[in-house]
Amino acid sequence: MPDNQVYENFQNWTFFLQEVSSLQDLVAKSYPFELNEQNFSLIPFTKFDLSSENSLQLLGNWRKDNEFAYPTRSLITTDGTSKWLENAVLNNENRLLFWIVDSSLSRLGHIGVVSYPMENRFEIDNVLRGIPSENPGLMAAALSKLEAIMEEEFSIEEIFLRVLESNVHAVDFYLAHGYSECAREELSWEYTATGSRLVPGNTKDDSFITMKKNFLESIAYIPGPILTAGPSISALENAYVADAVRNGWNAHHSDYLLRFEKEFAEYVGARYAMATSSCTGALHLSLLALGIGPGDEVIVPDITWVATASAVRYVGAKPVFVDVLPDSWTLDPQELKASITQNTKAIIPVHLYGYGARMPEIMAIAHEFNLKVVEDAAPAIGTQIHKKFAGTFGDFGCFSFQGAKLLVTGEGGMVVTDDPILYAKIKKIQDHGRKPGTFWIEELGFKYKMNNLTAALGLAQIQRAQNQIDRKRRINSWYQEGLRDIPGVSFQVEDRDTKSICWMSSFTLGQECKVDRDGLIAALKLNGIDSRPVFPSISQYKIWGYAPQVPHNSKLIGDSGINLPSGVLLNFRTVEKVIETIRKTL
Repeated sequence: MPDNQVYENFQNWTFFLQEVSSLQDLVAKSYPFELNEQNFSLIPFTKFDLSSENSLQLLGNWRKDNEFAYPTRSLITTDGTSKWLENAVLNNENRLLFWIVDSSLSRLGHIGVVSYPMENRFEIDNVLRGIPSENPGLMAAALSKLEAIMEEEFSIEEIFLRVLESNVHAVDFYLAHGYSECAREELSWEYTATGSRLVPGNTKDDSFITMKKNFLESIAYIPGPILTAGPSISALENAYVADAVRNGWNAHHSDYLLRFEKEFAEYVGARYAMATSSCTGALHLSLLALGIGPGDEVIVPDITWVATASAVRYVGAKPVFVDVLPDSWTLDPQELKASITQNTKAIIPVHLYGYGARMPEIMAIAHEFNLKVVEDAAPAIGTQIHKKFAGTFGDFGCFSFQGAKLLVTGEGGMVVTDDPILYAKIKKIQDHGRKPGTFWIEELGFKYKMNNLTAALGLAQIQRAQNQIDRKRRINSWYQEGLRDIPGVSFQVEDRDTKSICWMSSFTLGQECKVDRDGLIAALKLNGIDSRPVFPSISQYKIWGYAPQVPHNSKLIGDSGINLPSGVLLNFRTVEKVIETIRKTL
């Protein structure tokens, strides 16, 4: 069955790339690549090409020169070329065509891609080199770039193309580029008053060879550092940020910010969303808005980034550290309930590494004891718990866009709530305690605001969230499949009725392993592979002013857990390299 969402995303992408208002906008939507230390780009065909006599004449000349490869029923005239471009390309939501240009924007050829939703496949098409004598290897580089775009933007695992059997040079070119024949269709010449075309027929004048390339098998591991994290930045991010830089001032100073907040709230299913400068700031503001302060206790899991507990200290309250479940590494509800005292005022569950905590149980305990709940969903944008998004169970949910997260803005955060009173309160605290619409200060506040430029990047990222999640989960499945039979390796697992975004693929090493966690990290580093220890049991830090008893599971996980390379752009062969190194070491 076709994945309809993928093809809908492709149609939206096509519309976005073709809708341009200026040359600056067009360049912002280009895809750069290099060949022999020279810069080139793929730039989408747009409506501007229809009104450009130079573009139409250039296309017409190229079509005439290459009619042997692209026979057509239409007369190759300026008017005919214009109609072909308008009807076959620009008015076709399933097709996109790119100019291949150099650094001076001189057009050297074109290459396209078309989707066939009913056949559940994408095809490379209209591959044409307009100026054959320059830049050897250009078409191979352009093809590789378009393949990379399709794999990154839509996570497709294979792509097709069709080529005439008589076009021997093209057949050899695609074979050399990793394509293989998968079907063949006999063609006959059909003649009309305006031209001729090859169509399926009984007499064989030529054949269409359908060729396929499998990305999982063909995309090679490229020697070099393999990093723990890394974002996906596309033409969408480039275009939004460029527009915000050019136009996001004065009356438009918050356009992207307001859109980002609105679309984020819609994505997670919250009533309100407020962008912040960091998730740490979001946690701090949430506790302030809930009235947490000196003398209060706030329960936090003992495995988390320090910001979870630091925010508690910022408001003068005491963090109480509670053990985690041994498999999902999230807050243990039984240990939570046993840790509640008369001073307990709030709970901060953490969806560690994108794995959902047991929120229904935690919320039941919170209601029983009249406690506030602030979810630390920093690494869990898109995590689902009982088919509801992480961050939407408690009074507030806090998220991160720090540079290693699933969705990035460099630094940044978001806080969501369904409570209009809490929303109004946290908005005021975030803006220096100012009365809305005035310069009058009504209470002591802070400035944890996100700017419009950062929000432009965030808006593009949230619009591409599902693809990023799919890629993270696919990477995790590769690791699980490749390492599942190693004694002593225990992966962090999804709790019942949850669906993780697998932000970090992580496991603990048992005593059966030949080396400990730190030894594995060292071995990976020797092979150019980045990794990192999971967060330690944070109750061990001396900064809290008291010495709590260190919980058992948290200490064990913190001492033996490792985060593997998990950047969204990792391909199968690169993950395979990591797996091979781990297997040799363990």
